[in-house]
Order: sequence, then structure tokens, then C-alpha cells
Amino acid sequence: MGTFTITSSKLNSQYTFSNASIIVTGNYVVDATSGNVLQSVQGSCYRQNQDGEMGEYFGDFNGFMRDGEIKYSLSEMTRRDSNLVWDAIDEIEQNIMGQNGEE
Repeated sequence: MGTFTITSSKLNSQYTFSNASIIVTGNYVVDATSGNVLQSVQGSCYRQNQDGEMGEYFGDFNGFMRDGEIKYSLSEMTRRDSNLVWDAIDEIEQNIMGQNGEE
């Protein structure tokens, strides 16, 4: 009988995050074979319209696990908008890491 070995398994999860200023839609990938270690996170950022729903797109971000921490890049946007994105990333990370059992 032959040997069957799973050498890699990735879990790709979709998410939506919103607060009073921003709506982010995106995904994150964890490596299921190594205890659900986060590999990457991406998000597209939108302003809330007057009804509190997804409005104007203003940028995106990508984060990749490197040397034990997430390294981010943001698309071109104003400093004010990047501050909104960094605040959102802080909360998104808390949710992602909490779901994956990491600190």
C-alpha cells in the first residue's frame, strides 16, 4: 500500500470589518498544517456612506508573516486615510489572532 502525506494545507477566510469611519473587506490565510499560523492578510478599504454602508473605495493593504511578525504595505493614500487603516488593522489583527489561538 502507498503512503499518502498532506504536505501543505491552507485555510483562506473572508472577513468584513467596520467601525464608525471605515469598512474593510478582505481575506486572510493560515497554514493549517502548522497549527493555524497566519500567513497573510489583505483588505480593501471603503468609506462609509451616509447610510453606514460601503461607499467610496480609497485603498488597500497587504500583510505577510515575516520573521515572526506581520509586515504591511499600504497602497497610496492620504495620511489621514492611512491612520484610519492602521486603526482598523489593529482591530482586525486582534480578531484574526484570537480566532487562530495566537497571542
